[in-house]
Amino acid sequence: MKNSTDLLNSEVTTSSTAHPDCKTKSLNATVSTAMSMPQRLRVGVVGAGEVTQVVHLPTLKFLSDQYTVVAICDVSREAAQHVAAKWGISNVYVSSSEMVQRDDIDLVLVANSDEYHASCAIEAANAAKHVFIEKPMALTRPDATAIQEAAKRNQRKIFVGYMRRYAPAFALFQKLLAESGPIRHAIVKDIIGPNSFFVSQSGTNPRKFGADISDSDGKDKAARAKAILAEAIGSKKASDARLAFVYRLLGSLGSHDLSFMREALGGKPDKCLSAFASSDGMFISVSFEYSNRGANKGDDKFNVLYTTGIHNVGVFESFLEVFTDDRVLRIDIDTPYVKGLPINVTVKENDENGHYSERIIRSTYQDAYTTEFLELHQALTSGNDLKTTPQDAMEDLHVFEMIMAHLS
Repeated sequence: MKNSTDLLNSEVTTSSTAHPDCKTKSLNATVSTAMSMPQRLRVGVVGAGEVTQVVHLPTLKFLSDQYTVVAICDVSREAAQHVAAKWGISNVYVSSSEMVQRDDIDLVLVANSDEYHASCAIEAANAAKHVFIEKPMALTRPDATAIQEAAKRNQRKIFVGYMRRYAPAFALFQKLLAESGPIRHAIVKDIIGPNSFFVSQSGTNPRKFGADISDSDGKDKAARAKAILAEAIGSKKASDARLAFVYRLLGSLGSHDLSFMREALGGKPDKCLSAFASSDGMFISVSFEYSNRGANKGDDKFNVLYTTGIHNVGVFESFLEVFTDDRVLRIDIDTPYVKGLPINVTVKENDENGHYSERIIRSTYQDAYTTEFLELHQALTSGNDLKTTPQDAMEDLHVFEMIMAHLS
């Protein structure tokens, strides 16, 4: 997740129509890759910014039996050197294309600016590396397609970092929802204070660098951002600062919520009924139409209200609440920048005596970032499938398009 300042300035599955021999070859390649993968995965990190310093490096250090970071790359050499010294990383790069050629890297973690996610992921896959790519995976369909093709062509796994979907509490929420009756209504809300408020209390003491970034690198990032927006939402909307900000907000903060919503409710919405964005684009409200999906749910339609935004108050309010006739389920998510905060599930219903009952279930203090890295490790070392693939991430782009079509 990026702050407001940052916003401004797979594995592809084999088609069912493929020749049987192709499926066998793909399966054999997956098994072979898993068998050759060391149990302690060697990681090269692209991007030495806030998320890397506050979240990824501490998590990988805690999981030192599963991961070891062997190289760090950033366009700011000062940033990369600072991170390397602090975390005991031996190799520093300013060129990701050079770093991914190392023979002692199994996994490349792409956590740099959104504008470079696609190119860095593709070059890593082309270098026969598996990839962890932070969300948003990509902001345009051509980039998302190119990432899928790179995963398939190189027979590499590409994992998209939707950490909320790996939270143990989310699995519990899904189980309770599956046991409940048809959904009648749902609310998705993510309105938060500035990242700096939470980061300052994380105990990680990150540092920001940039004085050594060249003018040409700065211009390249700006040009990429402009081109991405023009391709994603059209030149006319891209020239509107408000709509450009809305799209980038959907890609950053919004992609957490919309991906979470998709998995919880069984897929993409049927349609977007309406959308509103504030005059500065900092607050977005959307109404979706959904059909019930799954066993014992029927096919009646229901409404989902989605709202997201950033303000200056030091509060992190993010939840998904689902209403059925006989049960209300809610999952609350706290800031990911302070490790160990629980994700709770609240169940509201009448008990067998007709008395109102409300219970809060805290399944674990293990944070979602830890869980996702553990699941990724298992997938890479055992050949298990991933759920947050490039193909899955492309669904978010469709939802973004649905929303942007209602804004002008």
